[in-house]
Amino acid sequence: MADNPQALMAVSMGLILFSVIIITLFIVTVHTMPGKIATKRGNPQAKAIEVLSLLGLLIFPLWMAALVWAYISPFSVPVQVVQSKKDDPVVAQPEPKPGTEPRQKPEPPPPLVARVDDSKGEV
Repeated sequence: MADNPQALMAVSMGLILFSVIIITLFIVTVHTMPGKIATKRGNPQAKAIEVLSLLGLLIFPLWMAALVWAYISPFSVPVQVVQSKKDDPVVAQPEPKPGTEPRQKPEPPPPLVARVDDSKGEV
């Protein structure tokens, strides 16, 4: 084989190609693991975790975030447990009980009026 440089080149290229294929398959297998873990654990966000882990091929910290996310079980808080602040305008106030007076709505602010000074032509 040492006498034939073309055969040596063909074997070398074959080994390089084989190594590149094996390494590529290993990297893809490792990067799809968070999605498989999330699916196995019954996480409802498994598809999103799988997409994030594949984006980790481009930006590695995304893969680490997907791996952590795969092991975190999602939780939800029942609405009855959450207490609203009275001063918070974003949170809807509960409906008044029958037989009680409804709350009065605050008056809207007066409209803005621009006054023009005719002598100078300024607003």
